[in-house]
Amino acid sequence: MKEILGTFKTRKNGNSISITVPKSAGISENEIFSLQKENGNLVYKHLESQNNPWKNGHFKNHDFKKDMETLEFDVGNETAVGKEKL
Repeated sequence: MKEILGTFKTRKNGNSISITVPKSAGISENEIFSLQKENGNLVYKHLESQNNPWKNGHFKNHDFKKDMETLEFDVGNETAVGKEKL
């Protein structure tokens, strides 16, 4: 699905040309993108979400409760081993 966020003008920034990304695009600081040229169009692709299993859907249907049972690890009901309960 395509969503048009507006029209933006390039500007010179040192030895580079910049295009501002609006806050409404939902992009945070320090996110990583690749830039490709396809049929004369510049296409930015978000890289971190492709490599991050928490964001790319790799764990979407994973049964973590089954993992905890297999490992005999009862999250939240562990016994204290030090001074956790001061």
